[in-house]
Amino acid sequence: MDERGEVKITFVIPYFYPALQYGGTPRSAFELARGLVQRGHSVQVLTTDSGGKTRLGETAHNHSRSVEGIQVHYYPNISNSLAYHHRLFWSPEFFRQIQERLTEADVLHMHELRSATSIFACRAALRSKVPYVISPHGGLRRLGKRLPKLVFDVLWGKRILTKAEALIALSPVEEHDAQAFGVQTHRIQRLPNAVNIQEYRDLPPREGFRSRWQIGSSKIVLFLGRLHWIKGADVLVRAFQKAHARQPDIHLVIAGPDDGQEPHLRRLVHAMRIKEAVTFTGFLNETEKREALTGSDVVVLPSRSEAFALSAIESLLCGTPVIMSSACGLYPSPGPEQGVIPFESENVDELSHKIFMMAGPEPFRHNVAAARNFVLQEFSADAIAAKAESIYEAILQGQSRRFS
Repeated sequence: MDERGEVKITFVIPYFYPALQYGGTPRSAFELARGLVQRGHSVQVLTTDSGGKTRLGETAHNHSRSVEGIQVHYYPNISNSLAYHHRLFWSPEFFRQIQERLTEADVLHMHELRSATSIFACRAALRSKVPYVISPHGGLRRLGKRLPKLVFDVLWGKRILTKAEALIALSPVEEHDAQAFGVQTHRIQRLPNAVNIQEYRDLPPREGFRSRWQIGSSKIVLFLGRLHWIKGADVLVRAFQKAHARQPDIHLVIAGPDDGQEPHLRRLVHAMRIKEAVTFTGFLNETEKREALTGSDVVVLPSRSEAFALSAIESLLCGTPVIMSSACGLYPSPGPEQGVIPFESENVDELSHKIFMMAGPEPFRHNVAAARNFVLQEFSADAIAAKAESIYEAILQGQSRRFS
């Protein structure tokens, strides 16, 4: 940290903007980095070239570039298929250069635990005596692929967490996961995800999404996220079928990139005979996502595990109420007045009832202005960057005292 108070921060993350097919992690890391730059700090990002199903082609001839003041270095994976389908981010060039890239860093912020990028970043940080923090982004639980995750934790994961100056938890849900993992409470710092408020100043017309997908006049129930078992879209399909039997004038939209579950969901929709009432859109870019959120009548987050429900925040900025699983973390959490209604995770009957309550003949009403003001105050990029800044500075001051 220099005399002006500028902190030189390095992010290490397997995927970064514009690799938004990976969901909320690259988006939230980008917003945090941008907020830190706007507050006068220096941020470099070390990442790979995976953009989802395809590589980030724009980086093929431009290994490093500045993105809104953030210096981003994209390193090629040996296989994008292994990166996207199996989360094996393996970049020999990244491994060779990570030590040199950290030489001028004040602090390292690692995003994701179970990644080769985190293994090599941890080693380099310890050799260079650069303090680091880690954001698991909801990845501490061993849900799905339990054995490989257990092996990773035994070989590398526990050491990475033990040597970190702090674990950055998105919500009380992730704080609990960290404690269950053996991280001492005093080493856990809470830092929610940030959202780019500017993108939600001028919203698209409500009818645009309905017209694009030829949904007609039915009320729209929206799922927005990766099509993966952990996200719970199958729970929503079953609940929607029950609600649709009571209220035929509703339509389910399942929006998001396939992460292994789409074939199962399509079979489930067909077996339940609701094919005409369900639309699969695939991946939506940022503009299309805002159009979907604005044009829907209710957004459902049925996740079986979600450290931070970013889609709920984005929905409220679009004026759309949310039904959210009890397994979703969100802190500080809006209440029913601001448009967020909870249901017990995986409880199909309760979710069905809530869908009927919020998209039925007498739709749920919430205070749209209060919801937007809540988000503006608690989750703007500047507010979250200020909290991160305090965490970094406290770590650097503590380290200075230790070595003085």
